[in-house]
Amino acid sequence: MSWFSFHGGHSGEFCAHAKGTLDAVVRTAVERGFTHYGLSEHAPRFRDVDLYPGEEALGTEGLASAFRAYVAEALRLRELHAGSIELLIGFETEMLPPERWADAMDALRRAHPFDYVVGSVHDIDGRWVDYSAAATEGLKADLGGAEALHLAWFARMTTMVETLQPDVVGHIDLVRKFEPAGFRFGPRALAAAERLLEAVAATGGALDVNCAPARNGYGPPYPLPDLLAMARRMGVGVTLGDDSHGPETVGIGLELSLAAIAAAGYRTIRRLDRRNGWRDVPIETVSPR
Repeated sequence: MSWFSFHGGHSGEFCAHAKGTLDAVVRTAVERGFTHYGLSEHAPRFRDVDLYPGEEALGTEGLASAFRAYVAEALRLRELHAGSIELLIGFETEMLPPERWADAMDALRRAHPFDYVVGSVHDIDGRWVDYSAAATEGLKADLGGAEALHLAWFARMTTMVETLQPDVVGHIDLVRKFEPAGFRFGPRALAAAERLLEAVAATGGALDVNCAPARNGYGPPYPLPDLLAMARRMGVGVTLGDDSHGPETVGIGLELSLAAIAAAGYRTIRRLDRRNGWRDVPIETVSPR
């Protein structure tokens, strides 16, 4: 049996909107039965205007320094806990700064001995889509309505996947975070999502089936069931992500991601280990030890 997550492992030590130390995150993963656990701290931002709320005191230089410290601590913890858990070390991308995001993310990838990359987007043209309902509504209005927002989002995600070719594609429908219960994308947005999934299939990444919205009261795991079923029909692989932001959320709700994968008709889930790389493991073998 194996139990794993490859999107999460954020800690208050290196992320202003998370809690606890990275060591506490890893120790909790061991306690909660993980055999493999991915650490994927957020990429630093390179412009003051792109700082997350709460990062102002650090500034861009402080974020860059914290990111380097994250890598060093993750490598130390991998050795320290090698007998208890296999830690995979990665990072979560941004499409920022707008004019050179691809070069910035590629430089981060090459600068450190990462095992994998989570390709994520959290903004449209420098405006956050998941920070607050009010901010998202403002962005929606400025773009011309809900459909325009959804089309812009999926187009942006497609560009990220085609450019970076990440190992894991993070929360592909994050844009629906603040939508009401029972929300579904319209036909044009679904067509745009299909184009995104075609890009994921072509580049070989695995979809992050992310339990954070279910855990936090924002609906089912990312992606929605119809998108996940579409991905299965297209042969797109999937993996598990707890999107933890501190030790208390490590693995919490991950069984809902597993259930969503099974309900979509998948029989295997992708798991990463350092010796064999990515492999498909039978869904019935995925469980805490």
